[in-house]
Amino acid sequence: MVGRPLTLIYAAGLLFLIGASGMAAGGTLIGAAGNDGGSLAQDVRAAGGGIGTVIAAYGFFAVFAAAGLLLLKRWGWRLGLGLSVVGLVILGGIVVGLGWDPIIGFGLILWGITFACLVLPSTREALR
Repeated sequence: MVGRPLTLIYAAGLLFLIGASGMAAGGTLIGAAGNDGGSLAQDVRAAGGGIGTVIAAYGFFAVFAAAGLLLLKRWGWRLGLGLSVVGLVILGGIVVGLGWDPIIGFGLILWGITFACLVLPSTREALR
């Protein structure tokens, strides 16, 4: 990774981690919605499948942004920054609406570190 600052590599690694976990969680929801043996109502299965699809797609785009960052593509930075803002807003909304949860708090910390790594001058300078 010659010519890439550590902040860029950390941001790409965190985006990959977040994306892979999102794809796994989304896939689990999709699988659960499709293989419940008929025990769930149709609307609950549809909601689970829809939410799983959105989470899996979000994860895919996070992995895609990580790859773009490692290739020093400006679009990777923009996509990663946008995803991190969306992630922070959603997780912040969950904390405000439902109260503090350690897992959501960990997500906020991860997205916050990712955002910070993306906006640091060393990362932005590498993508000029």
